[in-house]
Amino acid sequence: MRLIRWLAALLLAIAAAIALGAIPVPVGSRAAADGQDPVRIYVFSNGFHSDIVLPHRDGETLSRLDLAATDFPVDVRRVRHWAVGWGSRTAYTSLRRVVDLTPGIVVRALAFDRSVMHVQPFGEITGGEGAYAFDISPADYDRLIAGIRRSFTDDTQPIADITQGFGDRFYHAKGRFSAIKGCNVWTGRRLREAGVGVGLWTVFAQSLEFGLARTAVAHSEIR
Repeated sequence: MRLIRWLAALLLAIAAAIALGAIPVPVGSRAAADGQDPVRIYVFSNGFHSDIVLPHRDGETLSRLDLAATDFPVDVRRVRHWAVGWGSRTAYTSLRRVVDLTPGIVVRALAFDRSVMHVQPFGEITGGEGAYAFDISPADYDRLIAGIRRSFTDDTQPIADITQGFGDRFYHAKGRFSAIKGCNVWTGRRLREAGVGVGLWTVFAQSLEFGLARTAVAHSEIR
């Protein structure tokens, strides 16, 4: 009987966590209220990890993150966006697909693993599954950039010999990864700071996506 009660409590806690992440927090449309041209950002989610995608803006975005274009082995003149994410160093460097997930990776990642920032260049974005677009005001974009910059350590030199092979780079980050403070929680926090209405505790990618789908620009409008 005690086991049944424990399992019931666990299921109730999981359901509450999903609800907290799935129900978008109401926010105003500050892009329209400010009367300024909005800045389009994206969120990419692959079902277990999420990234915030920022416009290149002629190098302004990298500069405001204290990153150097020379960090990346790509022709930066062809870059249009930068995907930025926070997460477990073990998971980032060991996982390419969901099928790569092993119990060992899970244990190491959840045992308060060191965190890293991952930055990857992209060209034009035309939408697609797992891509969510948002138009935010310049003021909210400033808050978003500031929040992301705070997640890096003061040393913004790329970590040597670590890459996923897509012109990307890893950097040391603040904080430790855990089961209750993972990559999707980080994404949700940064988005809320920028006025994007996502759930209060987006511990699960599916909860985050549920909220994103209800507040994002319609897929037919993504160009």
